[in-house]
Amino acid sequence: MMAKGFLSGLLVICVTVVAGCCAVVCEKKAPETVSAKVEEKKPIKIGISIWQGYAHAFIAQEKGFFQKNNVSAELVFKKGVEESIELYKSGEVEGVFNVFADMILINSKGIPTKVVYVPSYSESGDVIIGRPEFNSLADLKGKTVSFHGINTFSNLFVLKALEKAEIKESDVQFHDVPGMDVLNEMEAGKIDGGHTWEPVTSQALNKGYKILCKASDTPGIITDVLAFHAKIIEERPEDVQGIVKSLFEARDFINSNRDEAIDIMAKAEGLDRAEVQRGIDTEVHMLDLNENSEAMKKSENIASLYASLKIITDFYVKRGLISEAQVTEGIIEPKFIEGIKSLQASQP
Repeated sequence: MMAKGFLSGLLVICVTVVAGCCAVVCEKKAPETVSAKVEEKKPIKIGISIWQGYAHAFIAQEKGFFQKNNVSAELVFKKGVEESIELYKSGEVEGVFNVFADMILINSKGIPTKVVYVPSYSESGDVIIGRPEFNSLADLKGKTVSFHGINTFSNLFVLKALEKAEIKESDVQFHDVPGMDVLNEMEAGKIDGGHTWEPVTSQALNKGYKILCKASDTPGIITDVLAFHAKIIEERPEDVQGIVKSLFEARDFINSNRDEAIDIMAKAEGLDRAEVQRGIDTEVHMLDLNENSEAMKKSENIASLYASLKIITDFYVKRGLISEAQVTEGIIEPKFIEGIKSLQASQP
């Protein structure tokens, strides 16, 4: 009896000691585990501005598609795209929605960037408007025309449009005017035509001004993309894959739940429903998965980012903004689109 009591007591002591040791070890390791989980779930921040070509990203956030695909993502909204670009350049956001032409230039200036998704092409979203007496771009010869920002996609769009109309740069005087100020500048007699977009386009048409050129007349120039810092793609490829997948689901949501989708986008952008509806119906063409796949393939077809890359970089090289050595196809990263296509193909 005494032996059994002694053994029982010894057993209790041993269990107590082991439990105590375990508690100490667990207590020491717990903070590391929690910290690791917090770090793992740190949101990937994406800069976004007002534009219907990628406003479906707000749906992905509002409807929980990011969470559904196990991604911690945060949209950082700024009204002007210039503000979003500055956030991207400074590293305050890891990704940004912007035009391809601007991202090419950013990449060439020492900020390694990868394009992973093509949300849309501008069709009638970007236009060149002119005075009521003008009937075509040819009427701009010898006149004053505006674009927004020297050596920007706006500059490229206007020059390519004039080139198509056989008008040389030397045949026109140029002014740098923000798109939202074009109508005011025209009414003040300071310019005869300029690059702008909604709501200025509708305001100008209501006053008798005319659309002389649409973005669809110069394909490959104004392509919207989602781009990320190369580092985040290396460190968190699964999350980037989940973000792209979520965006396709958000695009599909527009088709299946149109009214709710428009409400979500309008509220997020601070616009009325009519503006958003007009944007997705007429101003942009939103690419589906197959079209994204084609855009990511090497081809001379203007639907390919590689064809757009050549047009845009030729412009930059000619103007001395970048050198031939800085032209790289590495900015295009097709693996995430390919990953989603493979996943769909494997499903019954």
